[in-house]
Amino acid sequence: MTASKRKAAILGAGPIGCATAAHMAAQGREAALWSPTGSRVRIDNGKAYFRTKGALDAEVCVDWLDDLGLLTDFDEIIICLPGNLYQDILPDALPHLRSGQTVLVSSALSLVTLWLSDQAQALGKRLRVGGWSTTATTAHFEADGRLHLNELRGAIGLSSARPEDGAALLQASEHMLGARFVRDASPLASAIANINPIAHAAEVIPNLSRMVRGEDWPLFGCFGIEVGRLAQRLDDERLAIGAHFGFTLRSLAEHYHRSYHVPLGPLHEIAAAIEAAGKGPLGPKRLEHRYVLEDMPFGLAFQERLAQLAGIPCTAHSSALTVLEIVYDRDLRNANFLLDALLPDARALAALAGNAGPRCDSGQDTSREAFPA
Repeated sequence: MTASKRKAAILGAGPIGCATAAHMAAQGREAALWSPTGSRVRIDNGKAYFRTKGALDAEVCVDWLDDLGLLTDFDEIIICLPGNLYQDILPDALPHLRSGQTVLVSSALSLVTLWLSDQAQALGKRLRVGGWSTTATTAHFEADGRLHLNELRGAIGLSSARPEDGAALLQASEHMLGARFVRDASPLASAIANINPIAHAAEVIPNLSRMVRGEDWPLFGCFGIEVGRLAQRLDDERLAIGAHFGFTLRSLAEHYHRSYHVPLGPLHEIAAAIEAAGKGPLGPKRLEHRYVLEDMPFGLAFQERLAQLAGIPCTAHSSALTVLEIVYDRDLRNANFLLDALLPDARALAALAGNAGPRCDSGQDTSREAFPA
């Protein structure tokens, strides 16, 4: 297949990849999907089909890519993969990328954009690589196979592996999903701005027995005041890490407020409002879930490494990771290959922080006029 310049290739056909494609289609922007399995979509004659509900009620049809080699044909690529699949898929995709392409990583974790840019350069390729600080929206597949997706987020941070590519990456992102992106100071700012690791740690730990038993349980319906206390402590540590590097980040409460369009308040009250509005997904029904296998190694452990190298207290981060390592009987910290590749010691952190850019808002305090909620 030959790609039109109107199309972008999306790596990953899980909830976020499909939701991104659906929202792009709703804005008249075509996308093609690739996935190692394609298990969430119906594939027929080079097309992928899936049904959506929630913010969009539609039957979505997009081109299906059955070979990573087809990535060469696209000018723009969006990576919507969980962090624990980075090492399995990205090295196989890199040989099929070419100089001049724009590569955007949705909810970029652990400075993966820097790694991608460096790896491409080692292959003699010059890519424009950027990272979104979070996903374009929230979404989950329901038992009947339909994708429930919410509205696009009002504001999404955008960072660039190379500062000189920032304007082009912003233009590409806005062309895909509208004027909701704001330039982050650096990939480091985007990585710390990502709230998924702290939120998912707080949601999972008090509900581990429900996951083991395979129960149906509402994620935000089981987000009581106790979960709120844990989430708040983790968020306080995350915000302190950001402040150490000069970034003013949006709090978890502010993130929920903007993402789910509910009133601000204590975290457990915000969660109750999300659940009452019917916007909350079910919680994980198994231990082998991305909330732990992705977000702990590539999110919480990354934040812990930053804090430890910088001498910032992070007791809640370390305690949460250790508890989950005991429960899972595995080394979650060392499951992230990017930690040693990019942050092996304090010297590497100092070099990274020196290139982190000016002190700014990291896309986390934006005006309603520029970034409508």
